Amino acid sequence: MIYEFIDMTEDDLVSVAYRYTHLVKADIKNFYPSIYTHSLAWALHKKDFIRKSENKYNYCLLGNKLDKLFQYASDGCTNGLPIGPVVSDIAAEIIAASVDRKLTHILQIDDIEFAAVRFKDDYRILVKSEQDARKVIKALQTSLKEFNLELNDEKTKIAPLPLGLFREWVSRYHAIHPVKQPEYSWKQFRELYLAVVEIDRACPGTGVIDRFLADIVSADDQLKLNLEERNLERAISMLLMLGSLRIKAFPKIIAIVESIIHSPDGRIHRDSILMYLEEFLRRLSTDEARNKYLISWLLYFLVSNGLYGRLNNKPLLKDPISQSIASNQPKVFTDAKDFKLFQGCKTTAREVTLLKHLDIFNPPNLA
Repeated sequence: MIYEFIDMTEDDLVSVAYRYTHLVKADIKNFYPSIYTHSLAWALHKKDFIRKSENKYNYCLLGNKLDKLFQYASDGCTNGLPIGPVVSDIAAEIIAASVDRKLTHILQIDDIEFAAVRFKDDYRILVKSEQDARKVIKALQTSLKEFNLELNDEKTKIAPLPLGLFREWVSRYHAIHPVKQPEYSWKQFRELYLAVVEIDRACPGTGVIDRFLADIVSADDQLKLNLEERNLERAISMLLMLGSLRIKAFPKIIAIVESIIHSPDGRIHRDSILMYLEEFLRRLSTDEARNKYLISWLLYFLVSNGLYGRLNNKPLLKDPISQSIASNQPKVFTDAKDFKLFQGCKTTAREVTLLKHLDIFNPPNLA
């Protein structure tokens, strides 16, 4: 949905870009972790109003209610929103929309003609001169400062049109992979993989790895790799290395590995593949606090596929979520008798494969 929105945004900007000369690209620095919970009340009720003594602690006001609830969700901290939950997206949008209104007001006063779009913390603003572009950046900084936020200087750029209208990584990827293939040989997979790594290095933090992973899986969740036995372990090693480049892509990577080990050739090489995964888990576990996300997904994969018990050296895990997955038993909220928070990994695996589970556009029916 995010990529479809960005595609639509690019098309909309292109349709009016002929009226302008420059593009400002900018985003908010550490947006979710930097959000000050009090700014929710500022956005909804105005800062001057909410700071009056009779309103500051008035929890009949929606902004104050949200402020306090998000503090409760963060162990009493007033800085940062949890990343992931939809409620965080809604709260962040309340603040970002207020920034938009402030920015629009400033630019209208300065009589700057512009066209702007924003997705979450990512801005694209068209203007009629480089001087106007610099004024836009200054106005955006002022608007963000009102809510204790700031621009990411490294990602704030001015480009003469038509440069910058389209995402660079999309053009690069299309150049090396113009047509999706029904099947990929080892050589095709290897060359496309190496090209994707180079694009990711040139355009870090973009969706090129996600696009690559989507292209090697069919619409019916079948892997499109035609690999000889001797290349299976190489392919798995290469895929797992992508996880260190883009952590968000790791679940899809591990889902592809699951598909490989359930193939006829994969079953033959399961022991050697397991040895590689065991070493990978061991390395992650040396810094458990930093790698909890990757560890949790890898543990789920091992347990749900009946492989965890075959490890020669199981890591000593401290995180209760990781412990729950490894033991296939709940280790958190064990006194909650009225509702079930944890379902066994093996039970889940019998209902749906990882690839199907992660296909958000065609969710499995588990009713």
